[in-house]
Amino acid sequence: MITAPDQRTRPLDIALLSLHTSPMMQPGQGDAGGMNVYVRHLADSLTDLGHRVDLITVWRASEHPDELVPEAEAQWSQIRPGLRLLEVVLPQTVRATKEQMAQYLEAITQTIRETYASTAGSAPDVVHGHYWLSAVVALELAQAWQVPAVNTFHTTALAKNQRAGSGETAEPVARVDGESTAIRDGSAVITNTTSEAHDLQRLYGASPSTVHVIPPGVDISIFHPDDDAAHASESPTGERAFVIGFAGRLQALKGPQVLVEALGLIRSEHPDTAVQAWIAGVGAPEFTADLRAQIADAGLTDSVELMGSIPVTELAARFRSSDVVVVPSSSETFGLVALEAQACGTPVVATDVDGLQYAVEDGVTGWLLPDRSPRTWAQALVEIAADPLERQRRAVAAASRAQKFSWEATAGAHVNLYHGVGAGGF
Repeated sequence: MITAPDQRTRPLDIALLSLHTSPMMQPGQGDAGGMNVYVRHLADSLTDLGHRVDLITVWRASEHPDELVPEAEAQWSQIRPGLRLLEVVLPQTVRATKEQMAQYLEAITQTIRETYASTAGSAPDVVHGHYWLSAVVALELAQAWQVPAVNTFHTTALAKNQRAGSGETAEPVARVDGESTAIRDGSAVITNTTSEAHDLQRLYGASPSTVHVIPPGVDISIFHPDDDAAHASESPTGERAFVIGFAGRLQALKGPQVLVEALGLIRSEHPDTAVQAWIAGVGAPEFTADLRAQIADAGLTDSVELMGSIPVTELAARFRSSDVVVVPSSSETFGLVALEAQACGTPVVATDVDGLQYAVEDGVTGWLLPDRSPRTWAQALVEIAADPLERQRRAVAAASRAQKFSWEATAGAHVNLYHGVGAGGF
């Protein structure tokens, strides 16, 4: 009797869409952030498992400030064996902002289809969109190619709008509509946490059977503890300072302004607490200018360093040399920065919201604060600074917990889901 081979053992051809920002970009540049890290590590890990992966993005000048615009409408690059990058280059999207890209999704979809037809030979086995713009295109491609469409939103409009803080712009109706369609008509949605899964069911009416929770991983070859790291530095007065780190886009949602205002309160109301802080990341010029002015007005120019975008190895070193890393976001589907900091043996202080409740184990690997009031944050940071033994206890627990998150396991769970929704004909 002849039996058919198990299709689950066949390498899959997987298309990962990250249209508004290239997974090849360094976090902190342009629109690059935690999602870039996620997609690139997922792609590498899927490739390591023997699958063939195409990363698909849109070439935008904001991510390539020193480069000439490519002449071709689409260009392939071989990143490594089994992993390729497809960049879509359209005149109307070269200088488009992320917010403007929604009006060009049809043209982007058509270009991707034509490129595969002329150069790739065959369609992929599964199309996986990351963020709502990619989810819309992934659904169109999957329907045209008759393959499954899987989506990971990373953030959703309705959840962001519900938790938005002061100074945060409401997400547009087009995004809500795009997410709703992708959830309704796609094969599956992946979330990082059960909290995010419940949001999709509660806010979008997603069917529980189509929502799957797969936590992200952490690259422990980069983010790891260093016993020789000094978790202190000298303040301008020569004292041993309490070092606070922040990494993320400079925008109201991420909360760097909350940190700066809290530091101002510490300076004025707790002058005996010596604090040094660094802030890594970039944002809109107006927000960055306002943040710089806020630092100056609070008299913090000697104790707060705005670093811009820094390489990932330097970021890990900064995490290791800090006493705590703060994540004062109003909303996070997970908060990869929090996990990476903990992997470096640095406890995290974060807002007690959605995904951060999973990334940080309150009372064990860090502290979850009930709100984003600068006074709440100032008081908490003063108390944490005064208790080095408790910081050390949570630092050890943080490093231990982060070891449980691997990209190999994350990729393996993705492959199982791809097969489960019919990828590869299984």
